[in-house]
Amino acid sequence: MKRYFFTLAVLLLPFFSMAQLSVTFMPETQGRTLEGLMMARIMNGETQRRPVFMVIRVTEATAGLITEGRTASFDVNPGLNSIPPSAAYNMSWTFGQHAAATVLRQSHYFTEGEYEYCYELYENDGNKPGALAGEQCFNYLLEPFSPLMLTEPYDGDQICEKRPTLFWQPMLPAIPGMMYRLSLVEVKPGQAKAEALHYNMPVIQQINIPTPMLFYPPLSRELEEGKRYAWQVLATRNEMILGRSEIWDFEVKCLDSTAKKPAESFRNIEDLARGNFYIAEGDIRFAVHNSYDKAALSYTIQCITKPEEKPEKLPKVQLNRGRNEVIIDLRDSRGFTDGYYYILNLKLPNGESRSLRFMYKEEVE
Repeated sequence: MKRYFFTLAVLLLPFFSMAQLSVTFMPETQGRTLEGLMMARIMNGETQRRPVFMVIRVTEATAGLITEGRTASFDVNPGLNSIPPSAAYNMSWTFGQHAAATVLRQSHYFTEGEYEYCYELYENDGNKPGALAGEQCFNYLLEPFSPLMLTEPYDGDQICEKRPTLFWQPMLPAIPGMMYRLSLVEVKPGQAKAEALHYNMPVIQQINIPTPMLFYPPLSRELEEGKRYAWQVLATRNEMILGRSEIWDFEVKCLDSTAKKPAESFRNIEDLARGNFYIAEGDIRFAVHNSYDKAALSYTIQCITKPEEKPEKLPKVQLNRGRNEVIIDLRDSRGFTDGYYYILNLKLPNGESRSLRFMYKEEVE
């Protein structure tokens, strides 16, 4: 019986020894570039240091071998280890003989495909290959990220909101744990926006944003009229940058689109929607053409300054056939605050939508 247990222990010893080294790797983020492969980490469950070298092999389901690399020898200490920079930078790579491998060799980016990433750790015995000390493979269907694009305020725009809400398109495919980081800075006269973003003190520096929009942070100082600002958004996961947007800029400049018009004039809704903003002194006035039968105007109003405030008791507006001079009287409605910013969303009879940003001003008697 003792001989049986001794034989079993001898047979299992290599298995337990090999299991002491394991690799952690996130293919959804680290498996997109050649440099990302070297961000894998090694867990040494033993209590003593082990000299090893690593072989990384990446294959694609249809193309076959994409690349294979081998590091020089390095030590793996007890606990969690990163691959030493010297071993990573001096990695010796070979590439397959097909288009996907050529793209990787030239750009260091993996193309779309179904990949297997295999990591092998070998005991180091001088210049001779040693015993396999650990092996792990990871499979992932890699899809390219869509560009991270800013949407509002638009590049070069002039706005009047001093605490604007910032919008951008989400980066797809969505990665679990992906967050956004937004930076907004003032651009000094004669300064390039990229330089300003890099050197100037940020007005907004917000991290861990879960959605593709940011309400202006309450603790950030408001923007100043006449000044220009630059902003950029980064997509991140665990401090790793997955993508970055272009740098856009905008100017805070309040231009009343109806200031020079007589009180009884009605600007076409198309012109107002293209303007910077509108000042509503008790009411909103615009002209719209209706080619269809009589119908109620479908519209909503939302507060931008404080989104939790909901305007109520909005008046009903009836559209006739032909040209309509519309007055939306806000005096008897609730939820409007002097100096706050709002957005009017219209659905026109032809099915098209229009948006008008405006500032509400109480009439001065």
